[in-house]
Amino acid sequence: MATPTTARKDAAAPEPKASAWPGTSSADKRPATPPHHLPAWVHSKAARVRRTARTVGHHPSVVWIGWSARGWWHIARIEHDKMVGDYPQMIRTARAEVKAGEGSMAKESQADAVVNRRTQQLAQRRRRYLLTRGLAGAPAAGGALYGLAEGGVWVAALYALAAVTVGLWRGRPRGADPGKVEVAAQDGDPFPIADARNRTEAAECVRRALASEGIAVASVEANRRHEWGWEVTAQLAKGKPADIVTKAPDLETPLDLPENGLHCQPVRASRGRVILRLVESDPFDRIPAAPERKPNSRRMKDRQLLARRMDGQDFEPSLLGVHVIVVAGSGGGKSVILRTLADALTACSDVVVGDLDPGGNGLDPLAEALGVRAVGDDNMGQIEKILEQALKIAKARPLLFAKLGMKENWEPSPARPAIVLFIDEYPQLSDRAKELAVKILQTGRKSRVQLVLAAQEVNKDAIGAAIADTIALKIVGPCRRQDVVQVFGGGAGDQGWRPDRLDPAEGNAEGDDLRDASQAYIRGCGSREPLKYKFVFLDGKDGRRRGKERAAAGRPSVDAESLTAARLEQFGATEADRLRADLPKIVMMVRGAFAAADDPGFLASPQILEYLANHAPQSWGADRFGDDETKVRLLAARRLVAELKRAVDELDLIDVDLTPVQVTGGARGYRLDTIKQITGEPLDEAA
Repeated sequence: MATPTTARKDAAAPEPKASAWPGTSSADKRPATPPHHLPAWVHSKAARVRRTARTVGHHPSVVWIGWSARGWWHIARIEHDKMVGDYPQMIRTARAEVKAGEGSMAKESQADAVVNRRTQQLAQRRRRYLLTRGLAGAPAAGGALYGLAEGGVWVAALYALAAVTVGLWRGRPRGADPGKVEVAAQDGDPFPIADARNRTEAAECVRRALASEGIAVASVEANRRHEWGWEVTAQLAKGKPADIVTKAPDLETPLDLPENGLHCQPVRASRGRVILRLVESDPFDRIPAAPERKPNSRRMKDRQLLARRMDGQDFEPSLLGVHVIVVAGSGGGKSVILRTLADALTACSDVVVGDLDPGGNGLDPLAEALGVRAVGDDNMGQIEKILEQALKIAKARPLLFAKLGMKENWEPSPARPAIVLFIDEYPQLSDRAKELAVKILQTGRKSRVQLVLAAQEVNKDAIGAAIADTIALKIVGPCRRQDVVQVFGGGAGDQGWRPDRLDPAEGNAEGDDLRDASQAYIRGCGSREPLKYKFVFLDGKDGRRRGKERAAAGRPSVDAESLTAARLEQFGATEADRLRADLPKIVMMVRGAFAAADDPGFLASPQILEYLANHAPQSWGADRFGDDETKVRLLAARRLVAELKRAVDELDLIDVDLTPVQVTGGARGYRLDTIKQITGEPLDEAA
């Protein structure tokens, strides 16, 4: 196959139109009409003739007649070759030797003898061909003539149709665009995908690029052409899909694609097939803005538009009973994604939406439509209070299913709404808040108490296996490679899940390069393929308008049945719930140990030390205290007492006694009331 040329002629620029503004003029630079030009009616007739000829020439009947004639011409040539063979060529060669032998009687006579002999052999071959074809065709010709005489016009029409069909079969074009190429013995040089003019050339382009990187393929098939580029399927001859996925950045060079312009998706149903998407331009240049959602016009079970996939499919999930995690680095569009999710939920009449953000301003544009809100690094106490209340409701609601006529899950309604809490900057939560969040993830789905967690990065301490296993909808934007493993699991990168190849925005001012901001890979709620999505955008001004409208229309609140069952007077924190912002780390970690154990009245020191070792192994791991198991426990317990006393001294809490206590027949440890005295929590909240 010939390589398409990379040289292209630039199209002539159109002449500028005259200005439509009054008081301005522009010179007409078009060439003057020649004086000998033909009248308009002649041009119109010529155009009609050309149009008619083009229409007739492309009519199927004309095309098929041409193909049939070409087919019979091919048949005639084949039969002629069978009749004469190579004798005409040999006779011409012998006659040329006669002319070349002028002046030599011996050579001339020898060449004449060859000519005569070849001529006789040709005549004998013709007679033999005509005799064999005549004996074979005479019965068929006789039967055909008899059928024509007996059947008349209908048989003649049948014969004609058969003749045309045979001609079409032999004369159909052999150079069609199949869109698929087989691997040839020799490979040509790669060429840019932009030079591919049809499916076959696109397939050949990708085949050559793969061959240049040493990837053995059995076939390459161009599936379709999108507005943004090509979709191509490669069938591996050997190896594994990861061979292509890992070399995607190298393949972008011979294909002349933009950075991160090659997306690879292994096909689960066929180990050797990989779908390649060659992105030449922005696939999201026509993505719509966030759709208008009137106050209380939706229910939580409804499917709502959140994002659009690069192949044009809309992502419209139902968020009922779904925990969500959003991971994107700085400039990755995490705030846009959270705002889009909150916009969809605050339009529902049967869900209370909360905003818990220890590190920023959270869902500020939609603040008026939110049920509870605790924002800022000095609001950790309120965040913990709200999470504690949500956990109590999550545990209490299953006891109400039978009483309220529900089945196996809480059924949200405007009178008994679901609860969805957005937690941005999850790693900045206190240890207790994290433990409360994990317990909500484990118990809240059936009660429709749900979380939307967000973080700039993921690590084992911040978002562990327990979170990854209980979250159904995972959204990952521009991030690190290790974040992909933590959220999507090991081997996800080799399967085509590569949000680490997305680029965050470079600035937020108007005109800055947004690059891949608010683009993400999504797994869950029907999304199973490693394709890029982009979330619809809701700007701050429009968000504030929607928040005011929804607040004015009335937002739901947590039902009395749930509050009573959870032994709560209200859902939400007060100013008195603020936790001191200067609490030492050891205090918050010990408080987290109590929260992980469901806030018992007493917790033994070995249980606290086990929690510390799991959550801060660099400081509290067993290897930090030696090899002797007995000494390890003793030294760790002494260090715990010393650090807690140091924390109390720093906080100037002279009336707090941190001497470990011992329950009957058990190990020494601490009471929850003692720890709450340090954190400033009310003592009557003890479990």
